[in-house]
Amino acid sequence: MEQQQAQQIEQQLRQNWQQIRYRILDMFAEVSPADLDFARNVNDLVERIADKSRHSERYVETRLMELVGVGGMPQGQSQGTPFGAQQGRTFASGQ
Repeated sequence: MEQQQAQQIEQQLRQNWQQIRYRILDMFAEVSPADLDFARNVNDLVERIADKSRHSERYVETRLMELVGVGGMPQGQSQGTPFGAQQGRTFASGQ
């Protein structure tokens, strides 16, 4: 996976996290908001969803690609901040 594409996916997730997280929760009922909010990067997010939903990582990747409208999923993402945290705020708190 190209680094630029991986960054684009993560950027879309972070910019639209409130909307996307609710769609993920609807799509994967077994996943909790905390599972999503504490994911460190896209790979961690995919792993958490796959573990809880018992779907394959490939299936989860495909669904996430559809949600963000970007082709391909990152391999070997950096250790960034959790998706639920941005500028000292958590998405879970609705701020």
